[in-house]
Amino acid sequence: MILNQIILGCVVGVYYSLVAIGLVLVYKVSGIVNFAYGNMGMMGAYIALLFLGKGMSPLASMLLVIPVAASMGYVVNRFTMRPLKGISHSSMLIVTLGIMMVFEGIAVQIFGADYKAFPELVKGRPFVFHIAGGLVLLRRQDLLVITIFAIFSVFMALLLKSTKIGLAMRAVSQDEQTAKLMGVNSNLIISIAWMISASLSAVVAILASPKTYISPGMMIHYQIEGFTAAVLGGFESLIVAALGGMLLGILETFVGDQLGNAFKPTISLAFIVAVLLIKPEGLFGRRKLEKL
Repeated sequence: MILNQIILGCVVGVYYSLVAIGLVLVYKVSGIVNFAYGNMGMMGAYIALLFLGKGMSPLASMLLVIPVAASMGYVVNRFTMRPLKGISHSSMLIVTLGIMMVFEGIAVQIFGADYKAFPELVKGRPFVFHIAGGLVLLRRQDLLVITIFAIFSVFMALLLKSTKIGLAMRAVSQDEQTAKLMGVNSNLIISIAWMISASLSAVVAILASPKTYISPGMMIHYQIEGFTAAVLGGFESLIVAALGGMLLGILETFVGDQLGNAFKPTISLAFIVAVLLIKPEGLFGRRKLEKL
């Protein structure tokens, strides 16, 4: 029973980990906490619904949305974030909140506020695993989510460690001005980070759609959980963000089983408050020293 809860918690945590990775990626490269992240994914889910209505399969709809979401990420960065570059971080945060509300308003005006169903990307009988004398049930959709997480993790590892783009991303995240002096096109690198992040958000929204249904507020919970996971590492590490998402998923599963699903949202909020009070730079983050 406990093993089953841990595995199911990890499945839930995969969603939070993917959201956290997208948030941390943009923050590391551009220094912006993107509160519009969830609603960018929500717009991607609505676009996938349009493709589905044209006769596309759910999986094909998701694949077609990825370049659309990447374009959305580029547009948001190029025409809102880049022109405002240089203003305070708090002001940039407020801008992303404004973008979040704009996306929500667009969704309501075009698609309405009603919940819309989206089928699972893969269907079939769940897999039954006999582990440690117990039974573990996993839906095919769950295995798809885990597979996508594994593929994306490998992709990001190879991108950051083995490509010029990844090296440029790491350079910009360390010191943008020095990276520019070394010949790095920081504007392009930041745009690429936004494109990857927006695409990832859309994938998460589509994968979650069969459970949450598609609506203007469908990604609020996932964004809060992803933000909480990112806080664990002080928005410094993609790996810690991913591990934090898994931990939150496991905690939520145990809390939901013991106290009821109504207590799940309080876990992440209480965790954020506790971390910020005890160690504002994150449990695994490093305190930054600034010259006066």
